[in-house]
Amino acid sequence: MKLIINKKYKDYFLLLLALIFLFINYYLKPKKIKIENKYYPEMVIAAQKNKLLQEEILKEKINRGLEIDKSLDKNEIGLIGLEWSGITTTLGDIEAKRTSTNPDFAALLVKLFKEAGLKKGDIVAANFSSSFPALNLAFISAADTLGLKAIIITSIGSSTYGGNIEDFTYLDMENYLYSKNLIENRTVAYSLGGAGDIGKEFDKDLIEKIKNRINGYGLKFFYDKEFNKNLENRYKFYKNESQNNIKAFINIGGNLLSLGENADIVDNQKVLLDKSIPFKTGLVGKFLKDDIPVFYLLNIKSIALYYNLEDDSDKFSKIGTSSIYYVSSKNFWNYIIVTIFCLFILAHLIFFRLKKNKFIEISS
Repeated sequence: MKLIINKKYKDYFLLLLALIFLFINYYLKPKKIKIENKYYPEMVIAAQKNKLLQEEILKEKINRGLEIDKSLDKNEIGLIGLEWSGITTTLGDIEAKRTSTNPDFAALLVKLFKEAGLKKGDIVAANFSSSFPALNLAFISAADTLGLKAIIITSIGSSTYGGNIEDFTYLDMENYLYSKNLIENRTVAYSLGGAGDIGKEFDKDLIEKIKNRINGYGLKFFYDKEFNKNLENRYKFYKNESQNNIKAFINIGGNLLSLGENADIVDNQKVLLDKSIPFKTGLVGKFLKDDIPVFYLLNIKSIALYYNLEDDSDKFSKIGTSSIYYVSSKNFWNYIIVTIFCLFILAHLIFFRLKKNKFIEISS
């Protein structure tokens, strides 16, 4: 009779154990615990700086009497350009341009740079087009936050909706921010961009006007009709300025010098390129060959999707709250569930061993 009662209690205990397990798995598990990324403070600082820079550019555009087209720049960020202008190079995707204005791109770059082992004082090379002024500022925000020393070369030409306002190009924006002591890293040299990276399609009078203004910023000017020579000069400039100590190369936009004469396009999702990627020409190809990490920002919608950043949102999430700032809690919950289940099993074994011993004592 005692054995039957003992078995009955055992069956009830196992049933209770199964019910508890189901409750934990299906009712508690979906309520994920947010665990801050270990780089969370720096990521937040970079994103906040990026947002501040955007706000300053918006104010300056308004001060200069430049219209904000709300049909294009629906969030009124100030970093969405014109559909067409005299320094427009190719067609751009308006949704990608708006996606790039998410301040969290600066946080993403901080995360990726830290994961790649970059640290304060490291020298990085960067080649910008003016197609994504928001991403250029995101990079500068990240580099300033981490104390990186960036050697930046920027081309004036921009695809549609980028930094293509003739009287307020991306380099004008950047110089304004630098003059206000809002940024530490800045462009040190520039080219025209566009066809051949020498602006073959641009109006000469317009280019001279823009050049005269930009030359006042104290930047070195790159211009060579022979593509390979132009590429080699750019590459040597990076090497010489860094004393051959470049820790990473960052490409933003589709400048020909980065992509190469054959305009190799990488349909990437990850920003940090895999070393095995078939990129043979241009600055990207050269730095990959040197075994230097290459961060490649061009396919913005794919990148945003991969890293779970908001795509063309009407309103971006508050800084520090999106998933980019947190590590996945999936494994964490799996470990908790397995631990709890094991504890119940252990308790079960101890409990029934005690019951068994008690039963033996009474029987004897």
